[in-house]
Amino acid sequence: MALIYPGNAANLNINPGNANSPIAGPDPCNCTPTDDLRNYLLTLQSQRVRITTSSDEFSGILLAVKLDYIVLVENQGSLVLIPNSKIRTVAEI
Repeated sequence: MALIYPGNAANLNINPGNANSPIAGPDPCNCTPTDDLRNYLLTLQSQRVRITTSSDEFSGILLAVKLDYIVLVENQGSLVLIPNSKIRTVAEI
């Protein structure tokens, strides 16, 4: 099992929604960009994805989405834990 802490995610390239825009309705979301990323990742759970960080690229099946990290199973069977704060891009493959 590999635990990675690559680079800086200041330039997050995922925008599954705009957390700064007002949301109409009785229960508006006070989401943060981190919440948006996590919610987007949850939609990709059990799917093949490509995750890039500032220092590496990983591909495999998104096994789990935790509060502050994801678990990816690479093609060789290795488990990779990636902190959400380090994710720069996500692509379904």
